[in-house]
Amino acid sequence: MKKNILKEHRKGFLLMNYFKPTMYLESVHKINLDLLRDIGIKAVICDMDNTLLGWNERIPSKKVMKFVENVKSHDMEFILFSNNIKSRVENFANKAGIENYFWDCKKPLLGKLKILKKILPYKTQEMIIVGDQLVTDVFVANRAHIKSILIEPISRANGGSKILAFFERIIYKKLAQKNILHDGFYSEEELGGKYEIL
Repeated sequence: MKKNILKEHRKGFLLMNYFKPTMYLESVHKINLDLLRDIGIKAVICDMDNTLLGWNERIPSKKVMKFVENVKSHDMEFILFSNNIKSRVENFANKAGIENYFWDCKKPLLGKLKILKKILPYKTQEMIIVGDQLVTDVFVANRAHIKSILIEPISRANGGSKILAFFERIIYKKLAQKNILHDGFYSEEELGGKYEIL
C-alpha cells in the first residue's frame, strides 16, 4: 500500500515537471540575452499573443521591435511561433521585421514544432521557447525537450479559451504547492525541483 502511494506521488511530481519552465521572468524585456548566448542558445522561438503584444492589439510597440532586433544582434535567430491565424501573425511579423514566423501551431501539440526542428540547423539544446502560458508554451517545450522561459501575460483578461485559463490556474497552484514556481516570484536561474520527465 505504501509503495503504491509513493509511486503515485512520484508520478504526479513527474507530470508537473511537464509544466515547469526553465526560467520565469516578468516580460520578454527582462530576458538576459547575453546569458542565453553564453549558454549556447541560437534560436529564440517566441509566442505572440500576450507575450509580445496584448490579445486585442495588432501593432508591435517600439520596445518589442527593439527586443527582436536585440535577439538578432546577439547572433540568435528569432522565430515567431503562434497558435493564432495566418493573417494576424503575418501582419504582426511584417510590421515587427520578423522574417521567420509560424501560425496555427496548435501548441501544445508537437506537429509544427517537429517541422520547425527539422528546418532549423540547430540542436535541441540550442533552442529556447518563450511564452506566457504553462499549458501551451511550456508544455510543448518540455514535450520536445527544449528549454523554456515563462513570462507574465501582458493581460490576464486575454480573450482566449476559458478552459485553458482554468487549467492554467490549477497548474500554477500545483507548482506552488511543490515549491517549483510561485506566481510573481521571477528568476532567470533554473527553477527548483527535480527536472525529470516521464
